[in-house]
Amino acid sequence: MATLVVKRSIMHRYQNINQALQDAEVGDFIEIRDGVYEESIEISKRLTIYGKGDVTIKGSVFVRYQTHVEMRNLRFSQGQGIYIKGDLQLENCVIEQQRVSTQVTVNFGSLLMKNVDIIASPSNQIGLRIDNGSSVMLSESSIQQHTKAQIIIQNSEIAMSKCLLLEGAMNGIFAIRNVKMTIEDCEIHGHKKTQIVGASSTINMLNTVIHGGKDLGIQVISGSDLTMDHCEIKHHIGTNVVVHESKMVATDSIIAYGQSNGLYIGEKSKAIIYDCQIYKHVKPQLFIENSKAEVRKCHVKKGSTTGVTIFNESDVIMTECDIQHHTQFHVIVDASGLVVDQCKIHFGQTGGIYGNDHAKITIKNSRIQKFESHHIYINNARLFANNCTFKHIVGNGITCIDAIVEVVDSKFLQCQQSPYSIFWSDKSMGRIQNCAIDETDRTFLAMTNQSLLEIVNMSLAHMKTVAIVQEQSQLYIRGQYKDSQCQRDSSSRISRPTTQPVTSEKIQRSVDSFSTCNSSNGKK
Repeated sequence: MATLVVKRSIMHRYQNINQALQDAEVGDFIEIRDGVYEESIEISKRLTIYGKGDVTIKGSVFVRYQTHVEMRNLRFSQGQGIYIKGDLQLENCVIEQQRVSTQVTVNFGSLLMKNVDIIASPSNQIGLRIDNGSSVMLSESSIQQHTKAQIIIQNSEIAMSKCLLLEGAMNGIFAIRNVKMTIEDCEIHGHKKTQIVGASSTINMLNTVIHGGKDLGIQVISGSDLTMDHCEIKHHIGTNVVVHESKMVATDSIIAYGQSNGLYIGEKSKAIIYDCQIYKHVKPQLFIENSKAEVRKCHVKKGSTTGVTIFNESDVIMTECDIQHHTQFHVIVDASGLVVDQCKIHFGQTGGIYGNDHAKITIKNSRIQKFESHHIYINNARLFANNCTFKHIVGNGITCIDAIVEVVDSKFLQCQQSPYSIFWSDKSMGRIQNCAIDETDRTFLAMTNQSLLEIVNMSLAHMKTVAIVQEQSQLYIRGQYKDSQCQRDSSSRISRPTTQPVTSEKIQRSVDSFSTCNSSNGKK
């Protein structure tokens, strides 16, 4: 292996790079000394080419198919682009202001870049284009200020480590059609369009920060898989993360400070969100539409509107989550199913959980407390609550309108003085069983508009008013209470069954059917 020295001097044999390339043998080294070399080069041999001093190449660079080349310590400036069909290792280089729209193109080839900066002029649309089964690894490199996308990739693989993608006029990464992408310890910042777009692709992210974008942070669509671990997605004008007809797994990550939603999961997507923090968004922080999601050990807090919105036949399980400090309802469930287990929902100006349009809500082993209005409000929906604590009740604790409800083994604590009842039923049916109520002057239950409820095995003697029953409603009480504790109008009925059989077959059939439905829902 020989070393061929290129220097613009009459004392040297090789005064341009092409002369050395012509004489070089496979495996040789080409050392380029200080100077500006205005020439295009085509490499078809296995060579190592490196600069010694300040070396600038102004011209195109082409690495031919099945050719391995190593290049380092070089500046490629104002040339006609770099084209790779073979195998190029590039280290300690600068690529800038190429006089073509795409500065680096990898097609049917492979590229390893370490400590390389690709810097655009206003005419450079794309920093790096990768296609046709190529493989690219970027380490400790930056791609900056391109007008279309910093990286466009399709049908290829890319791995990025400790890289920067900065200040693009459109996208940071645009990945379409069978892309496999790994992003680790990177920062992506300041793009005017979506910072990462993935379609029909697989994206794995670790310890990466994506922030300061003028549009969306991440958008995955059309059957993509997105995995995030220890990442931060924040400060975007649009939604921080959008998952559409795709799958996502997010663990130990932060999604924060957005002018729209924090995380949108829609159109039959599937998501697992574990030990994440979602906070400070202007619109609903976690928005799930027509999709399935498991949310565990997450903190959803300090949103300007709603914490979690579940919409259009979604199916969501939330376990060991903390949802707090939202100006509107913390959780909204519309025409969807929700299971809440071992969660805390608290500190709100409006309410805790709102269910509507045939929503099916199961809440167990959870605490809902400190709201200025409703703890739970369901309208034309179903509610099953088991072993829950409703605490610091100012407005209605539970409001049911045209609903089916069962509340068992639960507590109603610290009921503040208020003209509202703790539990209000309007045109609803169900059961309240084995529940404990703090001593209070407030009415526990108000029933209107043909409601049909059963109170079973509850200690009510310490209450001033157990129930007010109006408008053709019916209440069945099995347990100790005084007649003076209940009030009714002439159209309604309050019964005290003396035998064990079910007080109303209609109640039993509806509640048992709902309980079975919720048990099945919890197993999904």
